[in-house]
Amino acid sequence: MVGIDAYPKAPLYGCVSDAELVGDALALDQYGFNVASLHNEQATRAGLLTALGKLAYGEEPGEFLLFFFAGHGIVLGENGNLVTVDASEFDPGISLAHLGQLMESASSSYRHVLAILDCCHAGSAMPWVTSRALQPRDIDKEIATVDESRCILAACRPEQDALEVSDQGVFTAALTDGLLGDAVDFDGNVSVFSLHAYVASVLNSPAQVPVFKGDAAGAVILGGGFEPRRGRPLKGDELALTLAKGASLLDEYYRIEQKESADRSYRNESGAKRCASELESRLDWFRSTEEQLPDVVRQPEWQALRGRLREHQGRLSSLSIGENTRYGRVAEKLGHGGYGHVWRLQAPGTEDAAFKVFHGNELDDAVKVARFQNGYGNMRKLDHPRIVRVRELTHAPFGFLMDAIPGPNLRDAYWDRQDSEAVLRLLIDIAETVEHAHNRGVRHRDIKPENVIVSLSDEGQPVPYLTDFDLAYHETNRTVTTNLGVGGVLNYAAPEQLYTPNSQAARAPTVDVFSLAQLMFYVISREDPVPENPDRNIGTLSKILSDWVDARAAETIGSLYEASTKRDSALRPQTVTEFIVQLTRAETYALSSSGRDAIDEDDFCRQLGHAYRGIGNYAASTDSVTMHSLSQQIEMRVVNTGLSDGRLGHIDLEVEMSVTTTLPVGSFSSGAGGRKAINTRLDRSLSKYHGVTRHAGTHGVFQTHLHLKKVPLTLEGLAFVQNVLGAAVAAIEQW
Repeated sequence: MVGIDAYPKAPLYGCVSDAELVGDALALDQYGFNVASLHNEQATRAGLLTALGKLAYGEEPGEFLLFFFAGHGIVLGENGNLVTVDASEFDPGISLAHLGQLMESASSSYRHVLAILDCCHAGSAMPWVTSRALQPRDIDKEIATVDESRCILAACRPEQDALEVSDQGVFTAALTDGLLGDAVDFDGNVSVFSLHAYVASVLNSPAQVPVFKGDAAGAVILGGGFEPRRGRPLKGDELALTLAKGASLLDEYYRIEQKESADRSYRNESGAKRCASELESRLDWFRSTEEQLPDVVRQPEWQALRGRLREHQGRLSSLSIGENTRYGRVAEKLGHGGYGHVWRLQAPGTEDAAFKVFHGNELDDAVKVARFQNGYGNMRKLDHPRIVRVRELTHAPFGFLMDAIPGPNLRDAYWDRQDSEAVLRLLIDIAETVEHAHNRGVRHRDIKPENVIVSLSDEGQPVPYLTDFDLAYHETNRTVTTNLGVGGVLNYAAPEQLYTPNSQAARAPTVDVFSLAQLMFYVISREDPVPENPDRNIGTLSKILSDWVDARAAETIGSLYEASTKRDSALRPQTVTEFIVQLTRAETYALSSSGRDAIDEDDFCRQLGHAYRGIGNYAASTDSVTMHSLSQQIEMRVVNTGLSDGRLGHIDLEVEMSVTTTLPVGSFSSGAGGRKAINTRLDRSLSKYHGVTRHAGTHGVFQTHLHLKKVPLTLEGLAFVQNVLGAAVAAIEQW
């Protein structure tokens, strides 16, 4: 795998990443390749020739030799060349003729030899004015097809620029998707031919046409063991009949649409509702047909029918107040964003629902459609009272139903930012909700004021709800994937989301840590942070903090903000749990500054319930408190077992924690394996807290007992217990 970005005179962006993506795919068990990589300064002419020579002339035979190159390709005179990192004006690197000789020599040791050249990736970026871009005819001329098991696949035709998305070539994006299973055949294999066919179908545009040539015996299977391709091949006149039926269904719907939409008032009363039902059934037929006959998707005629479908969907997306839908009457518009509009629906006998409808004029944007559906899927995976619950995905119009939370988003909500205790409690509630998502393997990646809805409790306190997971990343997604976009507006997005969106760092928990810190800045200052001037943000925050909290809390929050917004993600708190610990500490200092530091022994458990869950969410007595975790999945009973060693001012506590639902370990098939994994995480997580020990319980799905020794009867002691409970809950709930 060769990837070169660091050309001194004509640098590229994304070639190393492309080589890594392809290499990661080929290292999977389904392929079993031994992957060796040469990147940037390693990819000298001598380095490449040495590596290729050892393979081509080596004594140990192999089944398959694959050479991948991503970098510059030029023609010097009449000779095509792959440009190495140490190229000079008259010695650009390795000629295609030389590569052809190496491939030919390797054919005596390997059954199959394949070269994949993404060397047109740079398009019109030329290192020297006397050279021209590498062209397929150069490949034809200099690499003769002398062996039946030698093939070559190149990115595009000579007159074309290779297209890119977020510094990734669309050729490599399609190539990796194909290797990861999209190019699988009906036997569960990925062959050179099926891979080329898939890449060509994805790059189905005259703007970029991949080039394939070579001779091969049989199918030349690269890998196998995938789930076989669904459906069956088209037979006889089946394609014509299928296309005819699709066209007939759309023609019929068009007549219905014209009738039901002729009058605006009639459309609002019943016409749009009937159109939605009729179109949904036709969409079901199209989806069912594609599952049974996946080959039909490759047909241009079918894609044209799909385009007509999207046009009809788009017209249904234009809702208006008073319109009757299949789910209720549109009462008001709640908001809008980059992906669609949100409407409140009313239906007799049911609670109001929110209906998020995707922008009808952007249904052709496959990336945005995928993000939108990704958001729905990730919200379905989460079960938390502070994460807006989604109900149903619809396709006519394209959108989804979710709970209607009474209240504005955080940007339009009111809170008293002079009330330090209320502000910190609001931030802790938001962070704990994000923590739950992380425990389920979901990173939000778009935390900003517009994606937090604020309702008011009976006591008038703000209660936040997290929504809009359109840009979320789930750990169960395949590890090698094409980029779905940056995520987050500029003020709240982490630098790695903007500059290295395909990197592992752009999908790490530290992305949400960065955004939470920027959201903290907004909640405290009522201003958006300035992403290009962190020093200004720190100064603004420090000035405001000095007015409403004591010095310890101000220092804690200021340090937390500065650490969490580091450009280098490795220097930030690595988990949201660490972020919450600092917020809780700041809350303790804020409470202490109001003269409420000491806590009576008989009131400690009640204060713990109030601090951890809030009014009405716990049952307390003078020596115990019973409550659930925020997700409602863990029941906790905290018991005061008495003064610690007879000391005044310190108590001992015992905490019983029991899982009330199914075992929260998704990757284990047995309960014993899941419980062992949870216990291991608990011990690792609690080891940082002095005076805390644990032993396993015996009841229910999972149970554990914590023992906390010498807990101070102060707000700091209360915060310590909160952090221990938070760490334990995070360890148990983590998938």
